[in-house]
This record gives sequence, C-alpha cells and structure tokens, in this order.
Amino acid sequence: MLGLAKDQTFTVDGSWTNVTPAGSSPLFLTTGTSDTFTPSGGSATDFIGADVDLTVIQADQSVTCAKFDLAGDLFNPGTSRPFGDSMGELGDLTAHGCTNPIAGSVLIQQNGPWELTVTGSPSGALWPVRLVNISAFIDSAGCEFNIHGSLHGTFDTSTQALLPDAAGMEITDVPAGFLCAFLGVAEGQDIHVEGSWTNVPPTGSGPLTFTVP
Repeated sequence: MLGLAKDQTFTVDGSWTNVTPAGSSPLFLTTGTSDTFTPSGGSATDFIGADVDLTVIQADQSVTCAKFDLAGDLFNPGTSRPFGDSMGELGDLTAHGCTNPIAGSVLIQQNGPWELTVTGSPSGALWPVRLVNISAFIDSAGCEFNIHGSLHGTFDTSTQALLPDAAGMEITDVPAGFLCAFLGVAEGQDIHVEGSWTNVPPTGSGPLTFTVP
C-alpha cells in the first residue's frame, strides 16, 4: 500500500545544471551591491556646527566651541566615483568662542582644506561618511600644537545632519608653551570629537544627496 493522502508533503533530492544553449550566455546573478556612489546637490555646502567639542583623551582636556562651522564645495556633482574617493572640500572653518576650563580662550585654525567622502552603501537615508585630511593648529593660551587625522560618522540625506561616531585624530607634534605641562598634552595623544553638523545650503545651492547604481 502506498499510503498516499491529501495534504501530505514531499521532499526533493538531486540538482540541476544550466547547459547554455548555442547562442546564449551563462546565467549570472548579482547581489545588488555597488562599490561606487554619485553625489548630487550643492555645489556649495555650509555645515553648521552644534555643541562641538574636542577632547584630548589622555590629558582629559576639552575645548568647547560656541561656533564651529565648515563650508566648502562639492567636486563634480552628478559624477560617479568609488567609495572612499573625495566628493568635496570643506576649506572654510569658522571656529569662534572656543574655550578650555584651564586655558580660557582657544584659537583653532585649519592648516588646509578637509575632504568629505562616502565609505559605503546606505541604510535608508543614513550614509556612512568620513571626513579626511583633517589638520588644524591649536593655540591654548600659549600652548601650541597641531592635530591631524580623520573623523568617521553618518550623514542623513533627509535632515542633512552629519553625526560623528569615531575619530582617528591625534596631536602630531610636541606641544610648545609654558601652559602645556599644566594641561598635560603631549605628542601622539588621541582626539575625541563630539557634536553634530547640519548642512544648510547657501543661496543657489541644493541639499546634498547620494545615489548608488
């Protein structure tokens, strides 16, 4: 007796191989991922800082700025490029009202343009980004030093908000000045960054957006 009945299930074993007919090509499948992105908008950008502070981790010294804005331009909007390639420069830093609890007023100046890039595919409107070639001179009441590195974070194309989540920055020279010993800052110490930036496009420019193929 076979014992077959309605609603019983079957299992299937074996395999199939596509033997391409003459004039046809083998079947290929893709994952839908891409290694390139296309920035659009701009071309001018103006990232307005909010609650930005920099902390020298090992020395436990922080600088808080009332204004820390970054303005610049997008490179070739509408042109595709690999993840990690620069999409624009932020070469105009406006840092005002920067203070340290010990040193008081602190001067922060760019040593050159900083660059922004996308590093991977998005999750919804949230894109992984990196600010690279960060280089700045800091004068904290006569204690002078330079910092260099990069800043990782996310950019939300729906709100134009840039949020840092990890920094790869450090003091790159021996701090010089009588107050440096009191501050405890030294070459090679790490810099942590908190706060956020929101791109407020200048007149004539549009919001910053990205697409992948």
